[in-house]
Formats: sequence, C-alpha cells, structure tokens
Amino acid sequence: MISFSGRHIRAGLLLTAVCLALSACKTTDKGLPKDEEQAADTPTGDGQPASSWLNPFADKPFKEGATTLPALPRDEDLIPFSVNGGSSFRFAVDPKSISVGDDNVVRFTVVITSSGGGRNVTYEGIRCDAFERRLYATLPKGATEWVPNRGEDRDMWRRMETGVRNAYSATLATDYFCEGRTVAGKADKLIRDLKAYAPSR
Repeated sequence: MISFSGRHIRAGLLLTAVCLALSACKTTDKGLPKDEEQAADTPTGDGQPASSWLNPFADKPFKEGATTLPALPRDEDLIPFSVNGGSSFRFAVDPKSISVGDDNVVRFTVVITSSGGGRNVTYEGIRCDAFERRLYATLPKGATEWVPNRGEDRDMWRRMETGVRNAYSATLATDYFCEGRTVAGKADKLIRDLKAYAPSR
C-alpha cells in the first residue's frame, strides 16, 4: 500500500496548479500571443507580411526639398576649376550660388566657356549619396532670367560618369563637394576648397 504524506499532497497540488496556469497562457510557435501573431502575419498590399520593425541602418527614402533659383552669376565672382581630359572648355562656379540643403543636395551655378567665347550657364544639383545630378535651369545667351528646365528629365536625377570628356559635375563631386557618399561640408567650406585649388585664369 502506498501512502502520501501531507507534504507530498501539497507539492502535487502546487505542480498541478502551475501546469494549468501554463496551459491557459499557451503561445504560438513564434513566441507571440495568438492575436499578435495574426497581426504580424497580416499581409500588406504587396502580399508581404506586415511588420512594425524598422531597420535603423536601412537607407532612408530621399525626399528633395524646395529649390529656389539664385541670382544670375557675375563674371568677377566666378571661381574656375579644372576638369580632367584635356578639355578645350573653361569651367567656373559662382560661389554665391552654392548651397547645401537640408536634403543634402549641393546646388550651384556652373559657367562653361568655349575657346570661341560661347557660354553655357546652368543651375544644377548634386547628390553625393547616390552620385547623381539634376538640371534645374539654364541661362541662354542674352537672357535676363533663368529658364527652368521643362524637359522630360526635369524631375529626374541622373547618374554622373567619371573618366569621360567634360565630366564637370563628376569632377565637382569627387574633388570638391563630396567625401564618399556624404557632403564634404557646409557651403563656406566648399567655396574655400574651390578657391584653394583654383587654376590661374
């Protein structure tokens, strides 16, 4: 005959109570309460499970800020810069037009002069993080105000190319405006760097 002491009975009752409590708090295989698991598995519009977890190291979507066209450039203010490739053109930037936006876009006016005296004046932007450029406006010969870019590419950012003839935007990015994928500094530093390495006129 097997006998149980009071101590054994109390231990058995305690073990039974714990087992009942655990079974009432049953969770799914994912370790989430059932209602939370269903919410996590609810698909989004693209058919993928929704998730509230955000990766702090993921690239943030680019959102461009508003752009205001600068004053027209004056020849006496221009800072020349060299472009690799033995170009016959002369290149210069208007320092008063250089800005670094909250969106980390470097905006500037560039003046390109041919050996025959023809000029091409544009207002552009550079994204260091994507190594892309965008054309905002041009200043045709004889014009007294900027002409906004109304072409099909007016809202497009285009990849810059290095090692090609007259790649002035890529030169500005790699030599003056960018340090890797980040902007090299505020506008005053970019201007100082341009002046420090400006070729003689």
